[in-house]
This record gives sequence, C-alpha cells and structure tokens, in this order.
Amino acid sequence: MQLQVIQALHARHPDLAIALEMFPRTFQPQLDRWVAGELTEEAFLDAVDWYFTWGFDPDLYWPILRHARDRKITLLAINLPRETVSQVRKKGFDALERQQKEQLPPICPATSDYRMRLEDVFNAHPMMSKGGAFDHFVEAQTLWDGAMADGIRSWSLAHPQGVVVGLAGAGHLLMGHGIPHQLRSRGIEDVVTLLPWSGDDSWIDPRAADYAWGTPEAPETPEPRRLGVTLDEKRSDGAWLTGVQEESPGARAGLKPGDRLVALDGRKIESRHALVRLVNAVPRHHDSVRVTFERDGRREELVIDWPKPDPS
Repeated sequence: MQLQVIQALHARHPDLAIALEMFPRTFQPQLDRWVAGELTEEAFLDAVDWYFTWGFDPDLYWPILRHARDRKITLLAINLPRETVSQVRKKGFDALERQQKEQLPPICPATSDYRMRLEDVFNAHPMMSKGGAFDHFVEAQTLWDGAMADGIRSWSLAHPQGVVVGLAGAGHLLMGHGIPHQLRSRGIEDVVTLLPWSGDDSWIDPRAADYAWGTPEAPETPEPRRLGVTLDEKRSDGAWLTGVQEESPGARAGLKPGDRLVALDGRKIESRHALVRLVNAVPRHHDSVRVTFERDGRREELVIDWPKPDPS
C-alpha cells in the first residue's frame, strides 16, 4: 500500500520525496548514492548498517527502495541517532551536551492527550520505567517526533510545489500526535495520515488517522538465523568475535572469542554488518554453513549446523 500511494502521488506530483524513519540523518549521503545508482543492493545494506540501524527484513522495503532508485525519487533520512534519543529517555534533555542541543530543531511540547497515551505506553513496559522518569520518556518521544518532522519540513520549504511521503511507525502518527502535531506547530498544515488496520480486535478510532486501509494479519515469519556470537563494534577490518554464547551454533562448532571470521560459504566477510547480512541471506532450506576464520595467525574452516525447526 505504501508503494501504491507513492506511485500514485508521484504520477501527479513529479517533485516528490520519501522521508524514512529508519535512517538517521548521517546516512543521507548513502541514500543519495543509492538513488544515483552508485551502490549495489548488498553494498547499500552494508553502507547503512541495515541490520544494526533498522533490523527488519529488507525484503519488505526493497520494492520502495528500488522504485525510488529507478525513478530518481529523493530519499530523505530524517531520524536522529538512536543513542541521542536513548540518552534523553534515560536522563532528559539536560543530559545532552551543549553542541548536541544546538543541533536540535525547535520542539513543540506534547499535548495533554499525547502525554496520556504515552503514559499508557510507559506503564505497559516495566523496563522503560526502570530506565528513566516518565517526563524524560515524553521528552525523548517529542524530540524523536520533532526531529523527523523537521526533516520533512525542511524539504517542503525548499520545494513549495513538492509532496513528501513519510514512512514511520504508527506510534508517531496516531491521533494526529507525534509528527503531524510537530509539523502543524511549525506551519505545515497540509498533513494527511494513513494507517493500516487489521480489523480483528475492534473498530479503528475515527480520530486515529485521516485514512485507514484494511490489511490481513501478518504471516508468521521464521526465527532469524543466529550464530550466537558477539562482534567487536570498534573493529572495522572484518568480523571479530568478542564472545560466543554457550550452547549456540557457533559454540558447538568451535568458534572462540578472538576469532576473526573472514568468509561464509566462500563469500568474503568485510565487516561485522556483512557477516549479519550473509547469515540472513543463507537459504532457509540450508541447515549448515561453512565458515572460514583466522585464529592465532592461522586460517581454518569449520561447519556450523543450525537446529532443524520443530515440525510441530
């Protein structure tokens, strides 16, 4: 449905941009390179650290990303770095450095209705209440909303005849709170929200969005394949293991902390993200994978077997 909306609007408004929650603004150059056709699909996933930045199955997004590349539609990275939002959620705005604060856009305070909805979310997640105060949670959410709204607003002001399609989680759009509220508070009035609705539980609240479309329940997806290892985030010269979980496929095969993984089924591993991408690309009907690694200056190989799924 998102792709159909983009296609229909682009046919009527050639000056169109797609704003994406999944990318912090620091990845704008990578999005530009993708639209320009300078990156292969694998290179794009690695360039934006897809599995660390967003994590959802990229197959869900390829139709939109390919359409943007083929039609040269601008892609906008509108999010903040995750660590900035997390810092505010735990300790509030005051925890940010002066330079960080100076780079933030103006933020409109949350409405009382939004605060009530956020309070329900906060209370429903015990880990949130342990990690910081409710006021800090509200500050983080409004910062998150406001930053994404600012990315949309900035492009809109530079393209007065243009249209932006923003793709973001429902929590940032429901009831006109979040991004729509932040946009309107800064002079962008022509805002329309669309949300999916499965229809299984109850009628959708008429105030939830301007439009809703019916969707079937999402099919169950298999658990992602995991080696059971932790990777050194500071090393950029491959995939270095800092830990191996007990009884994991990696541990049973013989991997150890300090190993450097260099190939998976013969395909070179150039970064820790490339390792995650290659593991996710292993066909589901394959029960094992061959790993080439370096240990104590020697290159070795081993086979990692994944447990067979429970037929029940």
